Amino acid sequence: MRRALRAPRPPRERLVPTVARWPLEVDLAVEKGHSSDASTAVVRQSLIDYRAGRADRASGAWDDQITWHVRGGPPVGGTWVGADGVFAYHALVQRLSEGTFQQHLVALEGCRGSTVSAYLRTTAERGGRRLDIPTLAVFELCGGRIRRVTELPGDSDAWEAFWGG
Repeated sequence: MRRALRAPRPPRERLVPTVARWPLEVDLAVEKGHSSDASTAVVRQSLIDYRAGRADRASGAWDDQITWHVRGGPPVGGTWVGADGVFAYHALVQRLSEGTFQQHLVALEGCRGSTVSAYLRTTAERGGRRLDIPTLAVFELCGGRIRRVTELPGDSDAWEAFWGG
């Protein structure tokens, strides 16, 4: 199922600061780490800004038509389009999990190219069920900006059972 949330976005010079957060924990070593890989540096700074609630700064590193694709079915699976779509996805998982959805960034690795991998641990509670799985988020950049993110739950059966029930 493809879900697209498209919202018009004002030109960059008229952006009003947005408060949106990715419920992401980042180890100090990862947050303070330096990389000679330019793409990894862009992703790292965007993650740090987004988790801190500086969504306007984080999305400044995103392509205007960024897509965040989440493997799986409804209600959270699909493709979220634009900064507002990405914000809506993270707000949805927070709402559905009553604020318990959390991801922990374990490692961030680049390949001296346009792809950066974020290794995450995803946890949440919902309706008496607990989710605790590894997750891979693959960031694809074009022209130094994040164009596409693909989020791959490490245990798709557990992911589907958790969100689907």
